[in-house]
Amino acid sequence: MAKDRFIYGSIIMIFMNIFIRIVGFAYEVTLSKLLGAEAMGWFQIAMSTLMVFLVLTISGIPTAVTKLVAQENSNNNQYNVEKIYRTTIIFNFSIAIILSTILLFSAKFIALKVLKNEDMLLGVYLLIPPIIIISLSNVLRSYFYGKKDMITPSVAQLIEHFTRFTIVIGMISYFSPLNPLYGAIIAILGISIGEFFDLMWSLSAKKRLYNSQIFATKNKWSHKIALHKIIKVSVPLTISGFFNVALNFLNTILLPSRLIDAGYTSSLAIATFGRITGMAMPLIHLPFVVTSALVINLIPSLSEQVMLKKHIQIKSDIQLAIKATLLVSIPLTTIYVILSKPIATFLYNDPTAANFIHIMGYSTMLLALQHTFSGILCGLDKQTSSTINRIIGSSLRIFLIYILVGNPNLEIYGFFIAFFVTNILILLLDIISLRKTIHIKFDYFDILLKPLFASLFMVGYIKITTYDLVNLHRVNPLAFVFSIGVAFLAYIFILILTQAIPKDFFSKIFSIKA
Repeated sequence: MAKDRFIYGSIIMIFMNIFIRIVGFAYEVTLSKLLGAEAMGWFQIAMSTLMVFLVLTISGIPTAVTKLVAQENSNNNQYNVEKIYRTTIIFNFSIAIILSTILLFSAKFIALKVLKNEDMLLGVYLLIPPIIIISLSNVLRSYFYGKKDMITPSVAQLIEHFTRFTIVIGMISYFSPLNPLYGAIIAILGISIGEFFDLMWSLSAKKRLYNSQIFATKNKWSHKIALHKIIKVSVPLTISGFFNVALNFLNTILLPSRLIDAGYTSSLAIATFGRITGMAMPLIHLPFVVTSALVINLIPSLSEQVMLKKHIQIKSDIQLAIKATLLVSIPLTTIYVILSKPIATFLYNDPTAANFIHIMGYSTMLLALQHTFSGILCGLDKQTSSTINRIIGSSLRIFLIYILVGNPNLEIYGFFIAFFVTNILILLLDIISLRKTIHIKFDYFDILLKPLFASLFMVGYIKITTYDLVNLHRVNPLAFVFSIGVAFLAYIFILILTQAIPKDFFSKIFSIKA
């Protein structure tokens, strides 16, 4: 019965995750189209600033909560499960208040000295509420994941995305046309709007579903013990998150400034940054629809399997997760590389973005694999290795950006070189870390070449059946959607024909557990 409930929850979560990602992607695309590249550049800079203040509460602690709740829940120790939740809520709230206060008093300095635009002061102030809200909602989400309740946090995220889309896009449409800075400020306000509804739903669900009286057990934890265990698990991930966020923030500030040094105007530099982070990045992160669901399932599942020493099951689940990641990321990589021009025109009405989508499209598979490997290593209790790998890669990226982007002969292509070199390095280091932990063999013909062949067939079908890809606005939308749908079915058919998808593949995906 418990297994059936978990499988059912996993199926619902994956489909809801797809729908959530579609809503989120539609929001990002609509936002980019309405605001333009420069406003998206300012918005992404604000997001990087927010992440610097959130790193202590969301980088390692939620994962620690998921792991510890899963372990204590498997031991049927609900007293400790609730102690973990309450301790983390108090701890995260306290840190969030301190961080919000720091941001309040340093807002003017950040606007003038870091963002170098006094008009962004209001935008900086609007980053204060999300620090508290997101710090709390992440604890609740990780608690539900640890309890193997995949539906409740999925509903919360759906509410978050839908309310943000409706209110923010409505405001922008009402006040349009907008100055790029004012548009960015409305988008920043949207962070608080969506996260507030997420938090309210999660608190309500926690009270409704898991608020029964919990009796003490022999192995009961105090707040001190719970906090010690949370910190012990979260510290390596927090360190990794801190370095990643700090280096990403440096990248956010450094990239536009080095582009200016290479000869770009300030407006063009911010617009270029906006095209990368606000237009190309959402596309190459689309495989996270699947990898997020896999990672959420893998971390508690592998943690339990490690405790129970189920080595065969561990290998099977890892192989399955990597194969699923490639089956999703390879066709998307092919689409972005071959169809970058029609995508840029159709989604953003910005032909200039096509070159960014084409080049960065090659990294789709790299980023998807990185995401899955991070979950695998964390589930195997090798989060320290994952941390070190990402610190090495991120540090090297900053160095390469500083050296290459400022070169007038390379300009933005210096960023692309740095981006690919460091992502390949991180993935190789992850593979080495995994092989040191557990020996696994892969059939590369099966997991790489078969999906690639099916992807080329899929893209070929789209090109043949859509008569004017370059000018998609002239194409009947229903006909184009039909073409995409048939092409996807053709991709699945080729995978089945080549036996890249075993008969029991989906049942195994949905039943990843100890």
